[in-house]
Amino acid sequence: MTTRGAHVLDAVVRLIARSPPEALSIRNVAREAGVSIAQVQYYFRTKDELVLRAFEHVTAALEAELDRVDRSGSPLEVLRRMILSWLPLDEPRREAVLVWLALTARAPTSPQLAAVAARMDATLRRELALGLRNAQAAGELPAHLDAETHALLLLAVIDGLSTQALAGDAVATRIEAALDAHLALLAA
Repeated sequence: MTTRGAHVLDAVVRLIARSPPEALSIRNVAREAGVSIAQVQYYFRTKDELVLRAFEHVTAALEAELDRVDRSGSPLEVLRRMILSWLPLDEPRREAVLVWLALTARAPTSPQLAAVAARMDATLRRELALGLRNAQAAGELPAHLDAETHALLLLAVIDGLSTQALAGDAVATRIEAALDAHLALLAA
């Protein structure tokens, strides 16, 4: 993706973070990106393509957050940092998670969006399950926990805490405390 194409996708992300995806248009993307309609259409021919590529763009940003997680220290602390990397606790992640949730909600009616969401969920489940198994191997979590099942449950925790952070009145410290409480339950 060229810099200009990424700039257009950044504009799409900002717009979707502020209003529903249905309100998106080539015209308002061009305005937000500071480019002509023709330039937007040079990179992305349709609104559906813009939305799909923006979803992939956000997914790549969230994957990059996961890749930047410090993997030193105890496996349970690494798992905690992995989960925190996905929560909307700062403005860039807030915007990315808003878009992620908005477009994931559309996935049941869009095979293209569903494929992106499924790939990301599989990656995250795999990473979380690995983190859980590492914590089990270190004796930080009970050996009887099914890592695959609890990875799926941790995805639900991430979704729920994200929704609370975005739509509720939960501040970052309460979100982190809730995550810590959940991890303590797993460790018990």
